[in-house]
Amino acid sequence: MPKKVLILMSDTGGGHRSAAEAITEGLEHIKPGEFDVQLLDFIADCPPFPLNRAIQLYRPAVTYSGSLWGWLWRISDNQRRMALVLKLLVPLARSRLVQLLHRTMPQAIVSVHPLGNHLAVQAMRGLDKPIPVISLVTDLVRAHASWFCPDVTLYIVPGDAVRQKALACGLSPQKLKVIGLPVSLKFRQELGGKSERKGKLGLKPDMPALLLVGGGEGMGKVFRIARAIAEARLPAQLLVIAGRNRPLRQRLESVDWEIPTTVFGFVDNMPELMAASEVVVTKAGPATICEALACGLPIVLSGAIPGQEEGTVDYVVKSGAGRWAPTPGEVAATLEQLVTPGSDVLAWMGENARRLARPEATLEVARLIADLC
Repeated sequence: MPKKVLILMSDTGGGHRSAAEAITEGLEHIKPGEFDVQLLDFIADCPPFPLNRAIQLYRPAVTYSGSLWGWLWRISDNQRRMALVLKLLVPLARSRLVQLLHRTMPQAIVSVHPLGNHLAVQAMRGLDKPIPVISLVTDLVRAHASWFCPDVTLYIVPGDAVRQKALACGLSPQKLKVIGLPVSLKFRQELGGKSERKGKLGLKPDMPALLLVGGGEGMGKVFRIARAIAEARLPAQLLVIAGRNRPLRQRLESVDWEIPTTVFGFVDNMPELMAASEVVVTKAGPATICEALACGLPIVLSGAIPGQEEGTVDYVVKSGAGRWAPTPGEVAATLEQLVTPGSDVLAWMGENARRLARPEATLEVARLIADLC
């Protein structure tokens, strides 16, 4: 029988689901047919109403109340304060997860969300047989104190900054593995030259492609940035991904664009789109950044969620893999510099991006999980 792995995630942003899907793909790659992986959105499925609707508040909270979100993030980045919060929240979701574990009896629980770590540890205590709990930290640089639970079996972290935070929170060095953030194995594929890739997607083969991404939820100033790029009449074509944000997609599709523009909703071919593009414009979400690095794609960062993503901006910019452009006008001006014919800046940034990439992270993470099953 296939070994069962339960992954706790939540659609609070696209990064958690992307990491969970990459782990699933990695396990199937290294051990075909040997794992039965179940993804559980534990915030939507485990707590009672109205807490199970909290996901719906995430996008408006970080989009329209960024300063308040940042203040809450910083003031709660404390183990004692988080312990009080978790003492109230975890029992509300624990019984539902315990029931699921009794029914399925997985060989391992993997959490890609900070609150999932604590819930998994508490639920596991209600079982006769211990189950290893593995945590994959999806924040690249600044990890919130809520990520760290001493009773987790193994922590997989993306870099040394997160490892140092884990040690400061009292975790044993033996429980920490610095691997990187897993991304879909499709980002490792050779997909041919850019002109060929553009042709397959119905794009203009001889024109630079600018990929504008708002994450899985279409967050941030996507519409305003797209309009600034188009109004600047850059010598390029624009690809805009609205994600699950239907009102944004409808608004984008109603525009008479000044430059060739293609609007997408939620996509499952991001590797192909990135492989066909010269630059990606995105907020500082860890999943999209790691996917772009895997493709050697220069990055223009248009925003960052206060607290959790601010350190990522420094990480990308100081490495030379990206530029920081926090307003739509600055995005357009930065792109104008990058796509100027004859400029070698894009090639230099692409080399820096490839240097930062960790192409083997997905398979290394999968092997660690497989070894604990």
